[in-house]
Amino acid sequence: MLIKKTLKLLPAQLLSPLAQFASILIWTHIASSETIGIATLVAGQQELIRTILLAWWSQYALRFIGEAHASGKVFQSTSNSVLLVSALAQSIAAVIMLRVFVVSEPSHLLVLSVVFFVVLRCINQHNVNIAAARSKTLDYNILSIVGPVFGLGIGVVLLILFGDNPAYPLLGYALGESIGLIYSLVRNKSGWVGWQVDCSILKQAYGYSLPLILSGALAWSAGNLSRYIIDHELGVAAAGDYAVGFGLGQRAATLAAMLVTAAGLPLAILRMQESGIAAAMQQLAENCALLLATMLPCLVGLYLVSPDLVQLAVAKKFQKVTLEILPWALLSGGLYSFIYNYLNHYFLVTKNTRPLIAVDGTLALITLGLSFPLIHSLGLVGGVIAMVLASSGVVLILLVYLLGSRELCFPTKDALKVIVATIAMAAAILIKPEFIDLKINLGSNIVIGIIVYATALAFGYRSRLQHYFKHKN
Repeated sequence: MLIKKTLKLLPAQLLSPLAQFASILIWTHIASSETIGIATLVAGQQELIRTILLAWWSQYALRFIGEAHASGKVFQSTSNSVLLVSALAQSIAAVIMLRVFVVSEPSHLLVLSVVFFVVLRCINQHNVNIAAARSKTLDYNILSIVGPVFGLGIGVVLLILFGDNPAYPLLGYALGESIGLIYSLVRNKSGWVGWQVDCSILKQAYGYSLPLILSGALAWSAGNLSRYIIDHELGVAAAGDYAVGFGLGQRAATLAAMLVTAAGLPLAILRMQESGIAAAMQQLAENCALLLATMLPCLVGLYLVSPDLVQLAVAKKFQKVTLEILPWALLSGGLYSFIYNYLNHYFLVTKNTRPLIAVDGTLALITLGLSFPLIHSLGLVGGVIAMVLASSGVVLILLVYLLGSRELCFPTKDALKVIVATIAMAAAILIKPEFIDLKINLGSNIVIGIIVYATALAFGYRSRLQHYFKHKN
């Protein structure tokens, strides 16, 4: 069921993060370091604003929408009120954070672009969670795609037509997200039920989600502190240079992870509701196996082909710093994805969200403590190395704790098969003769890597595949 549901959500899980990955590559050719720095800093702030002002409601809906008290007109009308109040608060927060942390005297166009981008993006991300919880595959795919994909396209057109301005990529994303909002309003006929607020629902939502607000803010800090420290210490242009290599690595990990994890958490929650803790833990183990099978070869493969890829796809002025940062960004992105798409899901499924504060707080504190000295001594690459060290320690602690004294299961056999297949893939790429033409060399490395990895993994799962095809026929 996990693979079947994952395939249904594949358009969103492929196109959305792929567009975000491509945006960094495209911007290096048509935008300055300052524009990239401002746009990526604002995008990071949007995540924090959503975490504090709306994600608490989204998390509650995702966890409880299948239960009787979290469905129907009362829930929908309460949700309408929450979204309205949250949108007003988001607008104020977006302007304050823009002025304080990014641009002290922004243009009116930049302010408007930031407000529309933040509010519309937050609402659409909430609607994506609702669609996932209700198993509305079409809505999930469309809402996930329109903002990143159409928004990127509109922003690129604006940059080409009107010149280098950080307002244009943000305005493009806002217009893309507006398509998603219009779609939601048309599709959700039950949404027009008024603004009645059920205080009991809000009380339960706060009780469940308050730890998630704190942990989410801390998680955001762990993942974004380095770029803001670089902005403060070295300037917004340095933050833009850092954003290229850092963004490619982080978004590659997100792309690999989101290909398979969107369906995983709702399924684990469903197993918990229907069959209890043992079934839910087994589902989390299956989720982890699929996560590793997708993410590990993607990150290793991207690292191996990065010299050719960066030369071909990244503007020359960004290439040197990108090649320095990218390996560490891939590693930190993989570790963060393992934490947030497997280990932390244990606490969400079991409704025990308070430990997430300790997890994310530890990540943030270690990252903060290491970032300043490492950035001063190593430059831009020091920021992402701090993240690698912090996330490595947290992964080790969580694995020992959850596997040793809790019910969490780790798919050891599956992980070993994936590791062996990934090693085979890497060996094939490394021993392959190099071609002078970079495009041919890159393409051949990718094709050989895919073929060898798929073959090795199929060999590892040969008995399961034989059983599948035997019963299918």
